[in-house]
Amino acid sequence: MKKLIVGLLMTAMICSLAACGGKNQSSAGTDTSAVGETAENADSSASSEDVVAYQAGTWDGVTYTNTSLGMCLTLPDGWQIGTQEQIDAVESAGQQVTGNTDNMGDTSSYEFYIYNPNTGSTIAMMTEDLTMFGEVTAQEYANTLAGQLMSYSDQGITYNFNGITDSVIGTSPFVSFAGMAEYQGSYIYQYYAVTENGGRMITIIATGPAEAGQAECEAVLSSIQPLPQN
Repeated sequence: MKKLIVGLLMTAMICSLAACGGKNQSSAGTDTSAVGETAENADSSASSEDVVAYQAGTWDGVTYTNTSLGMCLTLPDGWQIGTQEQIDAVESAGQQVTGNTDNMGDTSSYEFYIYNPNTGSTIAMMTEDLTMFGEVTAQEYANTLAGQLMSYSDQGITYNFNGITDSVIGTSPFVSFAGMAEYQGSYIYQYYAVTENGGRMITIIATGPAEAGQAECEAVLSSIQPLPQN
């Protein structure tokens, strides 16, 4: 049952990205408690005059490499790479859970979707075309995402997040926040990391059952290696 709930909450996370795409990020004023309190201190993803186009990562067997983000991930033992059919099923279920029927369409894509079928823990990375947002930083996007998630209390999903912090994944700076979601009496760990690169907004999302899922997801994320810089 807990694995099912983990899956449902993962769908809520993914559907939230679609909802964020339809909002004016810079004017978002949702109170997100500790998340909102750190807005002024978070890293600003200022745009560069010479933007190098983002290059999607690729899988070579069980190894995912992304040169734009300077990262390399080896699929952990026991984990599997999600198929497009599984991804489509996740999005469909998420729309039913959250009531959000927004379609991300051609503006977004999955870089990867991996999961542990034995524990229910999942990690996904998605990219979205920044032209759908206008001028927006990773910090502003993360704040709006947190607010969107907290709005799902009407669907019986309650979130408790810590503040937004700066982090580095691969060789790229991210803004990230994490916490627990409660749904039908179960507590689920959730983690979000956001960065902007080459005209794309990139979001890594991870979820797993309470403390065990947190430890598992953190172990996978910490196993991501930086690529040597030229």
